[in-house]
Amino acid sequence: MLRIPQLLRTSCRLELHPPVPPLPRLSHRSRSWRAAPPPKYTPKNAAHKRKYIPVEPADEVRRSKLSAADVPTHFAQKTPIWYSRSTDLITDRLVRFGIPEEYVRPLLKAFIAKAVNGEVFRDLDYSEEQLSRIAYDVSEPSSEPLDQHCTKILFEWASHPLGQQVLEDVLPPDVISRIQALFHAADLSAVSWIYSLTRKSRPRKFIMHVGPTNSGKTHNALRALAAAKRGIYAGPLRLLAYEIYDRLNKGQIVPLGVEPDPEVEPDSQSNIDLGEAGITGKSVVVTKSGNPKYARPCNMMTGEEQKIVHDNAPLLSCTVEMAPHGDLWDVAVIDEIQLISDRNRGGAWTAAVLGLNAAEIHLCGEESAIPVVEAIVRELGDTIEINRYERLTPLVVADQSLQGGLKGIQKGDCVVSFSRTGIFGLKSEIEKETKMRCALAYGRLPPEIRSEQAALFNDPDSDYNVLVGSDAIGMGLNLKIKRIVFEAVSKFDGGRPRVLSPSQIKQIAGRAGRFGLHGDDSQGGVVTTLHPEDLEIVRKALKSSYDTIRYARLPMDVRVFTRIMQVLPTGASQLTAADVFVYVSKVDPRFEVLAVHDLKTCMEFIDKYSDCLTVEGRLLVQNSPCPWRDEYSVAGAAALMDVHRDRLQVPIEELLQRAGLLRKLNAVLVLMEDDTVPLRPPQVTAYLNQLETVHKVIVMYLWYSYRYSVAFPDQEKAFELRQLTEVAMDWCLEVHHQIRISSKNPGAMARREVLQRRRLDWSQTGGAVVPEIRQTKTETKRHETHMNVVVR
Repeated sequence: MLRIPQLLRTSCRLELHPPVPPLPRLSHRSRSWRAAPPPKYTPKNAAHKRKYIPVEPADEVRRSKLSAADVPTHFAQKTPIWYSRSTDLITDRLVRFGIPEEYVRPLLKAFIAKAVNGEVFRDLDYSEEQLSRIAYDVSEPSSEPLDQHCTKILFEWASHPLGQQVLEDVLPPDVISRIQALFHAADLSAVSWIYSLTRKSRPRKFIMHVGPTNSGKTHNALRALAAAKRGIYAGPLRLLAYEIYDRLNKGQIVPLGVEPDPEVEPDSQSNIDLGEAGITGKSVVVTKSGNPKYARPCNMMTGEEQKIVHDNAPLLSCTVEMAPHGDLWDVAVIDEIQLISDRNRGGAWTAAVLGLNAAEIHLCGEESAIPVVEAIVRELGDTIEINRYERLTPLVVADQSLQGGLKGIQKGDCVVSFSRTGIFGLKSEIEKETKMRCALAYGRLPPEIRSEQAALFNDPDSDYNVLVGSDAIGMGLNLKIKRIVFEAVSKFDGGRPRVLSPSQIKQIAGRAGRFGLHGDDSQGGVVTTLHPEDLEIVRKALKSSYDTIRYARLPMDVRVFTRIMQVLPTGASQLTAADVFVYVSKVDPRFEVLAVHDLKTCMEFIDKYSDCLTVEGRLLVQNSPCPWRDEYSVAGAAALMDVHRDRLQVPIEELLQRAGLLRKLNAVLVLMEDDTVPLRPPQVTAYLNQLETVHKVIVMYLWYSYRYSVAFPDQEKAFELRQLTEVAMDWCLEVHHQIRISSKNPGAMARREVLQRRRLDWSQTGGAVVPEIRQTKTETKRHETHMNVVVR
């Protein structure tokens, strides 16, 4: 029987504590949830000129030159300054870690005295690699790396026999013991042994397939998977996991060892980077019709959806976070391996590389990941083979930009912007200027809607000739883009604009001219910018080599997290536990902990509900698919926790009602059936914004339902509501077009188009949306009753 990850094994038992008296409601619970219409995209003048604002490059940090040999002297000089400038901050941190306040000063005084005379580094005897890592980090102009390393060195030195001997003269034994207990609980220097079954198993063979977009780097790995007795695919997106699951079950992937038939029709809608293997007349390895003799039973497992075709299915397709590390596999495929350095999700890729117990592991992605992966693999005692692939179509930068004007937009263009408001504004302006219809693809749209919009753009028989999107187009979508147009080459990161890294620009630009999708591939893809001052940045980025990934991110493992919480003082906050990973954990030079400070909102949220969460539950909430920077989604997550605290069980309808979203969903569904209500673009955009939040809250519910099935029992109804929400969002997007072309009845025409595209009927939608419904109170009531979603 297929084993599943540890986090899913708790689905049949209630792990949350009994209810407590409800706390005062959060202030943001009383929000009106009324979305303001986005400002129109308006150029400064007819030529779309703008004032150029210098922005800081994302990957260009001014570093001082500090060598490994300089580190002890550097710390001897900087440690006293570190303490004198941040006394209160350091004291507060150490007190939160469990050190009594009256002993903080004696501890730091002893540590600084030994650091100044160089004894700390002599005692710890760091390797050249460790010193080089410290030197690189503290060379940043920011004081944060120095703060982190000073605190880490303090705890390690206090846990060393020579350091302990010094501290015995100034600290009582129980304080020293507490310091050492926290250091050992948080020690990640031997993190690979968290996956002890894999370490004790047979040596693994890693095969890296690296290259740019449109190089065909993925197909050999998938063929090996299709031929394996037991295999697993782990990818970054649910849609990719679904595609692999679907194609393996239909026999559409030709297994390795079988000669592909060059005359078989390939599936041009594949999101897989196939290169020549997706062209008729070449070695077609992903076919459109499939072959029953190649069909393999494959289950699918993602955070919010699972499809089990057989309990003992030999293959599994999943998102990286869901990959089971304890199971034995013959072949594993880990896609987009360069995400191992991602600040927030990278820990899942690191866990897969360290923990997947497979004889042969294929890693697909960018060349930038080679050094760090190679170092990790060799340290583990495994072997590695590297296969490099070249882009199969040329990618060129245009001689000039569009000079700030949108009249130069052509059929097959994709215009990239980095704000939701900018995307809708560009769509409106492009359709006005060129009379061509635009599809949309941006991060807040559900993956299903993005995929549908991509299919409309790709369809030569549709009237969607231009795509307007964000960096969401860079991964997981099959797009027949001829030219990429950057509306901007910077995006806001933490409140200030930063130029995209060369890697980010390449990832997006590489979507142009996908091999095999444009007939004559010799012309390749073209990249340009809207504004002339951005063109040189793009040109330099495409000429540059990939930035080498220095570190792999480590996950916040539940076992380590539990040990830390057991050592910290009773009632320690989630943020305090996260700080331990940052300021105490000893980490191998090849690794870095997740950017936990990016999750400050998440940590504060968990602390508000810590009374009804176990230690494991805290980490589960932290890993839930809540976009913590989106205040509306956070309010939805708060409503979910409020209902659970009050009732232990969370009905999906009560959650949506408590979050103020049920009425909004119903309002749009009813509006879809009411052809008498006039519709205006700002109003429809506001509805779409609300539906995006509804969808995210429903996805959160589904995610929890797979982990706590007793507490979240309405999984089937949640899937139905998710589908309804996606239909309503599709309708909103279609209404925008119908209004632009001055349809007599935009709502009715949009409804007809959406239902025809989706081929929906009454039975499929649960009676919520049907073609040609006459708008009466009886019909509206039937919709509400049938779905048991009643407007309150």
